Amino acid sequence: NNAVLVTGAGSLWPNTSLTVGDYGSGNRLTISDGGTVADSYGCVGDEKSASNNVVMVTGANSLWTNRSYLSVGDYGSGNRLTISGGGTVANNGCYLGDTHYASNNVVLVSGADSLWDNGSWLRVGNQGSCNGLTISNGGAVANDSGFVGYGGLASSNAVLVTGAGSLWNNRTNLSVGDSGSWNRLTISDGATVASGNAYVGQDSRASNNAVLVTGASSLWTNRNDLHVGCFGSGNRLTITNGGMVKSENGYVGCGSNASDNAVLVTGAGSLWPNTSLTVGGDGWGNRVTISDGGTVADTYGCVGDEKSASNNVVMV
Repeated sequence: NNAVLVTGAGSLWPNTSLTVGDYGSGNRLTISDGGTVADSYGCVGDEKSASNNVVMVTGANSLWTNRSYLSVGDYGSGNRLTISGGGTVANNGCYLGDTHYASNNVVLVSGADSLWDNGSWLRVGNQGSCNGLTISNGGAVANDSGFVGYGGLASSNAVLVTGAGSLWNNRTNLSVGDSGSWNRLTISDGATVASGNAYVGQDSRASNNAVLVTGASSLWTNRNDLHVGCFGSGNRLTITNGGMVKSENGYVGCGSNASDNAVLVTGAGSLWPNTSLTVGGDGWGNRVTISDGGTVADTYGCVGDEKSASNNVVMV
């Protein structure tokens, strides 16, 4: 229950490193009304006993800048970072739930001009479980590569991007379930997620990961390829209620171990356009269902590509 407030234009707290909650709990850092905190390395909730620590960055020109990486929940659980009202947090990489001890750590980015710039990478659930990121009401998050459930122990981590103007910009790749399971990305109510290549269940260990794109003007746009079940199994993409997913080439069950992956496009205005779509590259038992006025459009389509591809289905 210790607290630091840095507030007002020109107010500054520089550090080599800054930890909010090293072993302790219920500690708070607030940066407001144009105040600045600067360091090389930042952490919210370092050790296993560090829980329910909070950093709040709020107000135009309020800034927390980390020259190196930021960890929200290194070993600790229940820690929180909130960016609102035009505040900015900048770092070069972030672990949100770093180790397998780290759970229920949360980042909220809310409001127009509120920005979290992660530089190179963002891992929501590096090895931890039940960690969450919410981007709402016009907030923005940017990074090169993004992961929801990175390691094999990372499960049940979630990202919600909701509301018109809300944006998660992955300048290179996005993976929902890189090696982990039961991780989720939801894009709703006119929000946008952008990426280069994208994967829902990338590694053979990745199972039961899911992406939901729902609501008119909700968009997941991929400049390159989208893989639903690259090598993983039981992964899902649902496009509903007028949502849209764009990709250059789409694959459902790409690798030889990829099975029981599924895409559902349902409801009037729901759309998945591709240059090409392959259902069952090497895999088996993968499915695309188009129902109730949904649309999938491509130049070239294939159901069961390689010799090992079997029991793949498209149902219209």
